[in-house]
This record gives sequence, structure tokens and C-alpha cells, in this order.
Amino acid sequence: MKFFTEPVARCAARIGTLSGSERLPNVSFETPLLLIYTKSGSVPHLTKDVFKNVTTEEQLLSVSLSSTVLMADVIKELDTSLADFASMKEYINFLSIHDPACATNPGFQQLDSVSIWSRTGRIAVSASKYMEFVQALKPDLYVALCDGDTNINSGAKRVTKAVRRSKTLLEQCLDIHLRTDALKSKGILGPVEGGYNLQAREESIDYLKDKPLAGFVIDGLHNNGPSVQNISSEQVKQVVRHTVNLLPADKMKVSLGCWNPATILDLIELGVDVFDSSYPYVITEQTQALTFMCDHDTCEHNQYAMSLAEKRYADDFSPICKRCKCLACQNHSRAYIHHLHHTKEMLALVLLMMYVFKKLWSNQSPTCILTIGCPFRHNTHCYLQFFSVIRDSIKNGTFEQLQTKIRLKYATANSEAPTV
Repeated sequence: MKFFTEPVARCAARIGTLSGSERLPNVSFETPLLLIYTKSGSVPHLTKDVFKNVTTEEQLLSVSLSSTVLMADVIKELDTSLADFASMKEYINFLSIHDPACATNPGFQQLDSVSIWSRTGRIAVSASKYMEFVQALKPDLYVALCDGDTNINSGAKRVTKAVRRSKTLLEQCLDIHLRTDALKSKGILGPVEGGYNLQAREESIDYLKDKPLAGFVIDGLHNNGPSVQNISSEQVKQVVRHTVNLLPADKMKVSLGCWNPATILDLIELGVDVFDSSYPYVITEQTQALTFMCDHDTCEHNQYAMSLAEKRYADDFSPICKRCKCLACQNHSRAYIHHLHHTKEMLALVLLMMYVFKKLWSNQSPTCILTIGCPFRHNTHCYLQFFSVIRDSIKNGTFEQLQTKIRLKYATANSEAPTV
């Protein structure tokens, strides 16, 4: 796949286009782009039929090796692909290494392999083994194997090892990629490592920037999992700005992890193009409904989310959002979802996930957040619409206004000290 963008300042919010899939040549995506988070190639809590009722738009699915590795042998034996095996062949697949919604166990890295964590435990994956998985799963885009086991607390020795090991693994992955006919048409992305050490980032970029890569993943800022939502943009801004300034301006930049929306806006302002939707999945798992897209005055939501597990919602028969047109809000109350949660009914998570994604496909203008209040939303519903609003705000020059509005909702969350 190929990425195109209009020339802008190197560290700036920008609109781009990702297209050219060999498998689905007529499909293209506009950036800033949200990858749809999956478990084993399927959207959590939503069957394919339900997901198709939520959206008829093309989507790019985020698939992790850790959630699909146990399927690889069967897929290879059947001589099919992950997209066909999961019955999601209408969607483009992006393969990452770790599940961004699950905390990655630190340590366990070896000289020539990286540890991933499946349902059955730890699996050591070498570059050659990883490329066997890639050839079996047949993703449209994938990240080269890397050691991203660093965060803000990582020492110089750990960071140095991560950069050098990732360089060696990339060399091996890229060599196999270029020699294999079935992979040449796929896009391979290079991971930029170095933790929070700017000099180590420079070393990683110096090796990557001239390689035949489809783009770059700004990696090594966290160890995945729900705690990433508590990392403020102030913590990562200097590292990301330094990294983006050194990378080729015409290449796609990706940042995986469940960043909160306020931090995502700041990363987009620095030139990051692609993110994943693990954040709304994590929020759903916590039985929360995202309300950051609701206008404070008209929707009576002054926080970024409401926790429907709280006792105060047991007798609240109003919808999550009074003006929302999604299935959850049109047909069910806060009290009902509260009841479903406490009786451990899976429908609670289904309704919240539909709420997260639905809004993108309303017929109303997505710029309503900037004016009189959102008439549609919820969690997947809310999050895809968020990215639609971002793209529109960049085009019409209201991006800073959107940043201010979202920051107000996340001010309390971002004022708390992050735990990485």
C-alpha cells in the first residue's frame, strides 16, 4: 500500500491518503485514520453481521500477532489468509506484534527473538519465525519484528539493547520480505525505537529512514494496556516531535496504544497519521460510555466518560445521551445497562461497543461538536466520529478549537500522575 500527503510543515496536523492494496485495489483511506481494534481478527463483542449493521464503510482492521499466533498453523494448513479465515475478507488488515489493549510483560527478550504472549503463555519469536507467521496470515500491512520493551522508566542499557536488537530483526525481516514474491506487494513498516532517549531515537532513525518501508511505527513509548490512557501528551511530546522531525515527511507515521483522545489530538498536531481503537475497547471493558463528544451544555456531560457500573445509575431510566440516535441510546436506558453489567450479561458490552462506533455513519454533519451539540454517538460510534471530526477540522481550519474542547473533558484525567 502507498501513502500520499500534501506538503505541510514536518510537525503538523495533515490530511493524507492510504491506498493501493493488491487485494482490494479500489479501497482507500483518509488520514488521520483509526484502525479498528480486533481480537483474533474480529471486532470484540460484535459479530460480523452486527458490525456490518453498524457500518457499511471500508475499515482497516488492527490485528495483533499475540491474538492470532495460535491460529497461524491452521491458516497455513488450509492455505488461506487470516482475512478469509475470520470471514473479514472485505477489510484491509494491519498486523502488529503485541495487543495494544493488554499490558505486555516486560523482560523476557532474548538475543535473537522477541517474546509475545498468547492465551497459552509466552512464545519466543525469531525474525524467521515471525516472517513465517506473516506469510501464513497474509496481512496487507505489517510491522517488522522489534523489541519495543521500553517506557519512560527504562534505563540506558535497556534502551540501547532495544534499538540494536530491533535493527538486527528489521534487517532479517526486510531481507525475507524482499526475497519473497508473496510479500513484495505487502507494506512493511519500520519501528522507531529508543524509549525516551533522543539520541537512541536518532540512531534508530538513521538506520530506518532510507529503507524501502511503507511507513514508520513510533514504538517503545509504553508497554501497552489500559495504563496508556493515563499518559499525558506532555510526557511524550518532546520525544514524538524529535522523532517526526527526523523521519521522511512523505511517509506514514503510526502510533499504537490506547491513547486518550486529548493526547491523540496532540500527536496528530505533531504529524502522526494512524492510531488504533484499543482505547474505546478498554473503556467498554470498564463498563464506561464515552461522552467526550457530547456538548456540555446540551447533553449535560462535563466528563469524558460515565461509568454505568456505579450505583447511582441503577434507577436512572434516561439514555446514555439524550440526543443520541445510536441503537443503545434509542432503545435502552442507563439503568438497563447497569443491570446487565451487574448480572454479567454480555449484552452490556455489546451495546457499549456499538455505542462506541456508530456515530460515523449518521447523516448529520460531523462538525456538530463544534457548534450546538452532537445528535449521535457511542463508544465505537463515538470514536470513529471523533476521527471524522478531526479530518474535517484540519480541512476547515478549526483543529485548534477541537483540541481546546476535548482537552477540557480530559483535564481531570490528564492532571493525574501517569503510571506506565
